[in-house]
Amino acid sequence: MAKPFTRLRAGGDSKEILGLAKSLAVRTALPPRDEFAALTAEVLDILRNESTILRPPDQDEAPGGLLDLPDLPVILLPDLHARADFLAQVLAWRPPLFAAGIGKATLPGQTLAALLEREAAVLVCLGDAFHSEGEAAARRWMLALKEYEEGWERSPAMDEEMGRALACVELILCAKRAFPASFHYLKGNHDNITDEEGRGDHPFYKYALEGEMTASWFALRYGVETLSLYRQAELSLPLVVRGSHFIASHAEPAFAMTARDIIEYRRRPEVAEALTWTPNDAAATGSVARTMASLLGPAASASRWFAGHRPVEGLFALRSAGLFVQFHNPRRHVIVMLRPGVRPDPETSILELP
Repeated sequence: MAKPFTRLRAGGDSKEILGLAKSLAVRTALPPRDEFAALTAEVLDILRNESTILRPPDQDEAPGGLLDLPDLPVILLPDLHARADFLAQVLAWRPPLFAAGIGKATLPGQTLAALLEREAAVLVCLGDAFHSEGEAAARRWMLALKEYEEGWERSPAMDEEMGRALACVELILCAKRAFPASFHYLKGNHDNITDEEGRGDHPFYKYALEGEMTASWFALRYGVETLSLYRQAELSLPLVVRGSHFIASHAEPAFAMTARDIIEYRRRPEVAEALTWTPNDAAATGSVARTMASLLGPAASASRWFAGHRPVEGLFALRSAGLFVQFHNPRRHVIVMLRPGVRPDPETSILELP
């Protein structure tokens, strides 16, 4: 069984995280309620007290929706959708980028987890921890729908689905707890454990009634208090990450916005919605270019905006005159690798892990 996160040493230990990740990558069993609640509470406290340098505060002095990164190598991951194995693989990966001594990472052959521990690199996930995708997942969701309609008297299909999802969530929370300054997770539209309508969120369904089913199952198995606690953590997540030559979010911005708009996302639910729900071809013309100009200034012309949200064929797809890059392929482990101060080129910055 995976080692409970609360036994990991404060401050983070990459070897312990990698051991945990290896276990969680193949785990389908459910985490104990008390341990999961304690883990969530720890990470919620971290999110509520993040550095004002990393997350400029809103007018209530809470960490805002914009995440500003230092000038370090950055790895971006698209939608996870219960793929703990994907995140585990990335943490154990030894990036060739860092062998060249870029930034503070001067020792070749280190795992990404070791570099995160040293704060020599940054890993950012672009959201959507819950709701598996694909043909096998679709069959599981349809079986789980019948279980839901029968009042969860028996729920082997949903238990398997949520075991996969919570393994992914646990690894996300573990990494954030261990590497608070170098591991970050942006909110996606599937990060809505209560299936809420409001605050920029909408109920979700695709193969079945995934959002409603997840909320119902979670409340029954983990209790409404833990459900509410995890929801608070979701609502404390940033929405946009800004580097020297890139922007990233879960989805394409539906309209042009400023840094202050993003920072004040709690008072601007339309901003949260615009950065997590925008479908292809629904953004206002020029929203990407205008927002990049506002956030990056003169560097915008040599920059790109990365997102997931909608699946692509191959490694990536370009939108908004090539400024906006989608790279979520649910059948492949695709990542973005960004060098500090270098203009991102999708042809070389985006790669697939085996």
